Amino acid sequence: HRYYGKSIPFGSREEALKNASTLGYFNSAQAVTDYAEILLYIKEKFNARHSPVIVIGGSYGGMLATWFRLKYPHVALGALASSAPILYFDDITPQNGYYSIVTRDFRVIYT
Repeated sequence: HRYYGKSIPFGSREEALKNASTLGYFNSAQAVTDYAEILLYIKEKFNARHSPVIVIGGSYGGMLATWFRLKYPHVALGALASSAPILYFDDITPQNGYYSIVTRDFRVIYT
């Protein structure tokens, strides 16, 4: 997404990272929006408006794929998210949920 490689907005890394207003584009919602714009542009440019798109990602990329499909169902026919912690957020999953499961599995195997 933006702020990496040659895609840094505002002309330079220093300018882009200087304050909250320029950092406002450095987030997952903006990344998903950028991907939608790129896909729509490519589909238009190559006369592929009716070609299906499946978004794919693992871990953080899986989260982006999931959010993309939820926000832009008219752009992506589907999403494949591998190892994406979709439901692993505060107030949804117990704080020690992962640790508890791994500990239980370890005990089953080694005791």
